[in-house]
Amino acid sequence: MLCAVLVLIALGWIVTGLRADSGELHEAPVVLVGPDVVTSPLVKQVNAVPGRPFSAGAVDDPAEAAELLAGGDVVAVLELDLSGTQDQLRLAAAHRPALARAVRAEVSRIEKTRGRTVAFVSSTDRHEARSFSPLTFATALAGFLLVCVVSLVWGPLARTLPRLLARLTALAALAVGAGLSGWLLAAPLPAGERMLLGSVLAATVIAAGALTFACEVIGGLPGLLLAAMVIVAGPVPLLLAGDRLLLTDPWSTGSGWTIAGAAESLSWAAVGDAHPGIAQPLVTIVGSALLGLVVLVATRWLVRGVVVPEGAHLSVGRWRGSLGAVLVSATCLTVLVTAVTSALHGQTVPRPLPSLASTTQCVPSGPVEDVDDLNRITRLRAEPALQGGDVGVSAALGDGRSIWMFGDTLRDKDLPGAGFVRNSMLLVEPDCLRVVLPESGGAIIPDRDDGVGYWPMSVTSLDKPGYALVVVAAQRVRTTDSEDAFGFEALGPAIAQFVVPDGGVPQLIAVTDIGADDADTRRPMWGAAAAVSGEWLYLYGTAREPDPPLGTGFALHVARVAPDQVADPDRWTYWDGTRWSRRAGSSSELIPATDGVSQTLSVFERDGRWYAFSKSGEFLGDDLVFWTSSSPTGPFRAQPPVGTLPSGVAAGELRYMPLAHPDILEQPGSVIVSYSRNSTDLGAVLRNPLLYRPKFIRLDLPDR
Repeated sequence: MLCAVLVLIALGWIVTGLRADSGELHEAPVVLVGPDVVTSPLVKQVNAVPGRPFSAGAVDDPAEAAELLAGGDVVAVLELDLSGTQDQLRLAAAHRPALARAVRAEVSRIEKTRGRTVAFVSSTDRHEARSFSPLTFATALAGFLLVCVVSLVWGPLARTLPRLLARLTALAALAVGAGLSGWLLAAPLPAGERMLLGSVLAATVIAAGALTFACEVIGGLPGLLLAAMVIVAGPVPLLLAGDRLLLTDPWSTGSGWTIAGAAESLSWAAVGDAHPGIAQPLVTIVGSALLGLVVLVATRWLVRGVVVPEGAHLSVGRWRGSLGAVLVSATCLTVLVTAVTSALHGQTVPRPLPSLASTTQCVPSGPVEDVDDLNRITRLRAEPALQGGDVGVSAALGDGRSIWMFGDTLRDKDLPGAGFVRNSMLLVEPDCLRVVLPESGGAIIPDRDDGVGYWPMSVTSLDKPGYALVVVAAQRVRTTDSEDAFGFEALGPAIAQFVVPDGGVPQLIAVTDIGADDADTRRPMWGAAAAVSGEWLYLYGTAREPDPPLGTGFALHVARVAPDQVADPDRWTYWDGTRWSRRAGSSSELIPATDGVSQTLSVFERDGRWYAFSKSGEFLGDDLVFWTSSSPTGPFRAQPPVGTLPSGVAAGELRYMPLAHPDILEQPGSVIVSYSRNSTDLGAVLRNPLLYRPKFIRLDLPDR
């Protein structure tokens, strides 16, 4: 009965301890190598992958990563090549084959979601593709079986000194044999490492045999079954998985406390340069050996003074029969554990990951040399992925291309993500327009799971060696009435970061919401305009009182941050009128809301002078105005209107959101400006998407 109970307990432990994803990576320590601005968000995303296959960290120095790898602190290093789309994966020189395969597969799977590939750096180390799990399991099993054989021959207790010495001699002989086997099997290794490996295997036999002796003396037949559970069945999941990092808790931790699991860790330490975490396996091996030997020796002198287990009163013949039943039970238990573990291990199904990969499609455009060419290419009909859109903010890339972001974008009905998506991206290069498409076919900055989307407001580009870091400031938008063109509310700003290899395709690396969702318009919408100057990225925010009188614009505020830290709002500082402050609530108005700017505008610097450009009085205003200043913090003063842009609501032809493009077709004393066009008749737009495209003009800059 007790044996049956122990079997049921073991099975319950196995089933609850293992999950259907056993065999997948579980918190394998890895490190990413690259600039902090890229690796910081990637580390968060890697650590948030379902099932948490990796416990990721980041460094910016390849030499530091190499030290972590050599010291055994991480199992892999992923070096990011941001000038291309192929990264390098380096594995620890001495690695378990199963772990190496799992790391390679999982890294490849994650990289594929971003349109990237992995180059595996092969190790020439002599320990590559070696596994000690079967060897240490075999030696632990040998120690257990030795006790069973001795018990079958002489009975359960060493009642005489010769019997005690015989037990110890047999155990020592088997340990010597295991050590010699390890020496022979490790022939390619140096002599010192072969000796250490042989010593570990010898110690494994002694620990397993001595602990089995102790269980037999203290518990009799049930004690032997308990020893079988702990010594033989316990490490089976580790044996099948190949590495503790391929098991979930409690087996990931518990397997290390088994004799075979501890021996496996010590074997790797014996043949490698790194010795991380050997204290616990040493305690397991040495503690098991000492406990068993002490109990075995003590029973020789104390056997008359202790209560002898029930099984010890049996004759040797009856004992052998009962022990045979126990061994059969132990064998069945091990087979059952192996079958259950194998079945669960075989049910592994990789969890799908959302793809952030993107591709481009070229639409021949011809040369773009003046405003007429800009307006010509806006009338091209050849691209179904960008039939119409508004906003149209831009930035020049270091490789000679420019990147454009559009708001609500109309896509052809036959494409994935057909209809309107919240945002889209366009690359403009000589003779070619390239629409950047995510694999999903949806928005290039994907909507949140709750349906909140992102409207771009500004875009800046930071040149790096071999790539550009593109920062898109967007506002989070929630639809409140799908039948109303104005049925939406803005919930706050967000920062999206893209890596754009020189000549390559932009890849999204992170989207960070700034602040909690809040539709209060008194809170500045940071990133309504943005500009890079010197070592700072200036983020301009627009705010106004709720339900203002018609014609009231937005007040302008400014924050600044080091460009590489833009996604960390704790690093931002805010201009309070006299100095930069850490408190967002202290930011002062650079332009008041009365006759103020539109909610989205442009701010840029030209020849040491700063310009804010917008339509005065927001959507219902008419005047195109430059506000000028000698510094990015103002004060900005309104100059006489340089033109008019009536909203066109009465005629149903909307004109709104004028934006400056100082990097496009630059000429002294003037700037290219675009404005968005739309129609109050959605059906008309669907029939003729050209109604929903920007138009370009050139405006003279004010003299003061």
